[in-house]
This record gives sequence, structure tokens and C-alpha cells, in this order.
Amino acid sequence: MGDGREILAHCPEGYNRLQVDDLWTGERLTEGARGPLDVFHSRLAVSPDGRHLLTAGWVWAPIGVAHVHDLAAAFADPATLDEDTLFEPHAGVDAEVGAACWLDEDRLAVSTTDESTGWEGEPALGTMRLGVWSLGQRRWLHRSPLDHRTGTLLARSSSQVVSLNGHPRLLDAATGRVIAAWPDVASPRRPSATASSTFRRRLPPSAPTPPGSPSRRMAASRSSSCRSISRPEVGMPCAASPASPTRPTS
Repeated sequence: MGDGREILAHCPEGYNRLQVDDLWTGERLTEGARGPLDVFHSRLAVSPDGRHLLTAGWVWAPIGVAHVHDLAAAFADPATLDEDTLFEPHAGVDAEVGAACWLDEDRLAVSTTDESTGWEGEPALGTMRLGVWSLGQRRWLHRSPLDHRTGTLLARSSSQVVSLNGHPRLLDAATGRVIAAWPDVASPRRPSATASSTFRRRLPPSAPTPPGSPSRRMAASRSSSCRSISRPEVGMPCAASPASPTRPTS
């Protein structure tokens, strides 16, 4: 948090009831009257400045959705965790949300699958897209086509994300371009949160280094081992070595 506190965001009492606790004291910071919506919250992530909470879960059909909550507002009135958020319905997404992650304190990277939600009117973000959404401006800064479902997204930097569906790929967040790929590092095919949870499968574990870290490596688990893989520097071409990623041919 901005005030130095460390918090735990979770759903201890039900799939649709978000709660936030002080990590060290266990104090419930969101105690109060609630009216939770029928949303299965998943993949919770707090923004780098500690001000907002992202969830990338699903609603029943099932279909993936994303929500962003203002934590200061939630501490003052916990019921705001059950209401419309800073992402939907403003974002106009006419597709299942496959994944979402923070790029920085203001911007989200959001990917969609090939399943439409039947949005009424002109969609702002359609199927098989990678978009960058600004909370402050409440608009899409970038929207790009995808040729694959991303699965889980991890921020590589403020301009790049790692896609983990099938095998890791490094993507330009603004264009969706595949900068590098590691086809020899198999990761589970999890196109969205619904695929993982419907079949009771775990999301692919991984351990990226934080943006700004001098490390150029990322750890990805396999069936019986953990693989450390090299990542290219931001804006630099990939090195040619057995432990390095392959470069796309087109």
C-alpha cells in the first residue's frame, strides 16, 4: 500500500466476496454491509502504487471477465467491492477476457479470447485482441489483433508482457507483436481463467523478475522440474543460444 502497509486480498468466505486484510495483524479492512455480485474472482493483483485491485475471474456461462477496484474507496465503504468497477462497464469489451495484468500504476494489459459476449453497439475491444487500458483516462490506449490465445499474462516491463499459453512468448503490449518465443519450454494450455477452473487445473506457475530488475531471467515450472529461461533486454534483439528464445520469422 502507499502508506507502507502490506495487505492480503482474497475470498475467504465465498467465491464472490472480496475481502482485504492487513497481512501482519490479520485485521479485516473491508468489514461491513455487502451485496456481492455473482462473480468468481480469480488472479487478484494489486497495482504497483497499491491503490487499485485487479481481478481476472469469470461469470457463469462461464466466461472470463476483469474488474478493477479502488482500495481507498473499499476501505471507506466495503460495498464498493461489489459494484461496477473502474474497468467494466466503461471498457466496452465484447469478448471473453482471457487475462489481464498491470503494466504500471495506471495501465492494464488485457487479452481476449475468440468468444464474443454479444456486446450491444460498437465494441471497443473485440475478440482475439490485446489492449492497453488507462484507468486515469478511461480509454484504450492500444488495441491490437492476436494470432493466439495468450493464457496467463505477466508484465515484463511497462511495454512488454509474457504470454504463457502452450509456451512462453514475449509480446509488445502496444502492438501485440511476438518479440521472442520459447517453444521448447512447454507450459499448460490455459487460454483463460475459466479453462483452468472448470477442469480443476492449476494455472502455470512462473516467477518473473520485477520490472526494472537487472535480471534477465524468468523461472517456469514443468511437470517435474523448474526451468530458468533468458529474456532479451527491452528493445534489444534476441541472442542466439540454446537457452535463449527464438525470433519470429514474420
